[in-house]
Amino acid sequence: MTNSIRKVPKWTWKDTLLLIIAAAPILYAIGVYGKLPEQMAVHFGVSGEPNGYQSKGSFLILMSVLSLAMPLLMKWSPSLDPKRTNYEKFQGVYDLFRILITVLLSGVFFMTLLTNLGYDVPINFWVPLGVGALWMVVGNYMGRARPNYTFGIRTPWTLADEEVWRRTHRLAGPVWMLAGIVFMGVSLFPSVVPAWFGIVVILLSVLVPILYSFIKYRQRKN
Repeated sequence: MTNSIRKVPKWTWKDTLLLIIAAAPILYAIGVYGKLPEQMAVHFGVSGEPNGYQSKGSFLILMSVLSLAMPLLMKWSPSLDPKRTNYEKFQGVYDLFRILITVLLSGVFFMTLLTNLGYDVPINFWVPLGVGALWMVVGNYMGRARPNYTFGIRTPWTLADEEVWRRTHRLAGPVWMLAGIVFMGVSLFPSVVPAWFGIVVILLSVLVPILYSFIKYRQRKN
């Protein structure tokens, strides 16, 4: 009976820190709004050259909402999760993931603003580096995650069988770490590791555990 009660998550210093990180580029954007071009470069190719544009008003609204909503949604979603009691078993990992996602979003927001203000920011270097680092860290802690609907390899098969969840995440951890290293190599050694290869590896790191969870579930049921 106690486990069925949805507890309102307490606001902690970590939540305040995340809110500050998320709000920092928004406040900066407000301060430099008049200096930004009406059509902002918001998408960049492998070489770092802009190949997609958006009006500054719509871009700033979109990024502001995304930056603030992501850490808040990740704060409140566990309280709505049918498997919410499992979060206590990997709360530290989940909090780390929230911090990394918030920092990555804020970093991309800042770099986009600076690029449109005329600063020479190598986005094609920093974004792959950040994504690769995120993949490595998450992969390192993947095995600690317990069944839930927010974090991890959430397939019908992992959520239906706790043993399938455990085995899938034990496999996914090293796979994600390797994919993160390769993706970081895209930015660190662009002449050695082509961009398309890094993207393919990231996609495979997602697809392989999904396929594995299906196969392992069928094996256990048969």
